[in-house]
Amino acid sequence: MMIVDELRELIVASAPDPAQAEPVRLCRADEPLDGIIPFSSVIVLGAVIAVEDRYGITVRRADLQRALAGGVTLESLARMVEELRR
Repeated sequence: MMIVDELRELIVASAPDPAQAEPVRLCRADEPLDGIIPFSSVIVLGAVIAVEDRYGITVRRADLQRALAGGVTLESLARMVEELRR
């Protein structure tokens, strides 16, 4: 899925410490990101801003809460992007 690959790059690029986020490049799309990288609020915020810039969408709190429910994965973030692009 192209969006998942783009999300990998956006997360690494937007992380305060890209080296800490590097494992996201090789994880499964359905693997919870909290177990791979310290997916702190700073990384989430950076990823949201990067997603908004890249895809020209606005991510609202409710959108993000749905995407993060049950643990954030690349798949859940990709679904959120797809839904918001429609």
